[in-house]
Amino acid sequence: MSKIEKVKYRQQYSKKSSRRRYNLDVNQKGFLCSCNNREKDCIREAYNILNKYADILWPANIPQSTSSQNEIEDDLQKELQELKNDKNEKRFQVVESGAKNFLFIKTTVEDPVKLAESILNDLSENKSQGTKFLLRLVPIEVTCKAYMKDIEKSFETLCVKYFSEKPRTFSIVFNHRNNNSVSRDDVIESLANMVSKMGQENNLEHKVDLKNAELSIVIEIIRGFACLGVAPNFIKLKKYNLLAFCSSEPESDVAEKVVEVSGSEENK
Repeated sequence: MSKIEKVKYRQQYSKKSSRRRYNLDVNQKGFLCSCNNREKDCIREAYNILNKYADILWPANIPQSTSSQNEIEDDLQKELQELKNDKNEKRFQVVESGAKNFLFIKTTVEDPVKLAESILNDLSENKSQGTKFLLRLVPIEVTCKAYMKDIEKSFETLCVKYFSEKPRTFSIVFNHRNNNSVSRDDVIESLANMVSKMGQENNLEHKVDLKNAELSIVIEIIRGFACLGVAPNFIKLKKYNLLAFCSSEPESDVAEKVVEVSGSEENK
């Protein structure tokens, strides 16, 4: 192989490598996105809407003109060092979820729930359609291996965060895709018991509400991973369906179920 051919080969290999997809892994946070076979269009729309509202919630910090030159240089040096240490991290990065028509977009933003809720509230208030190919945008606060002990451990922090300060009404949303090894009933019973125990320890009475829960505990099992999040007003906000606010048509069917503590279920 000539020197020129070697250079071309390296360039082509580099381009292919740069296009590689990341995979779902443990300890990630982000958004589970559903689409209808138009994956590339879904990704584009997801990036657009997430960046738009993230810029509103967390505007970039621009150095003030009153700052000293040394302070500005220190800030710039700090930002450069952070970029150097985490050069591969993007604010939003699509990863393979392991299920058809479902994408996972991991994020570095501090609060994916706040971002998703902001988007849904705005669409609800304005009765507008924010996307065409991106159907549903569900915030995920933590991912873990799809084993009972890992799910329980990951939910501990969320349980303290959402159920330790005041009484809440809640529901449980459970889905599994390409995985039949995780017992739906076991997960429901375990997480419901954790919520109940947290309430007892803090003298709070948490109640199940299938029609208008303040909080919905979302568990999405995809292959070997579990995605967990607690979504405010999940039922009221059309189960975070971005197309549902400006249409009289029924919501897209993604086989989601709202589950009672006892294990009985109510289809959409």
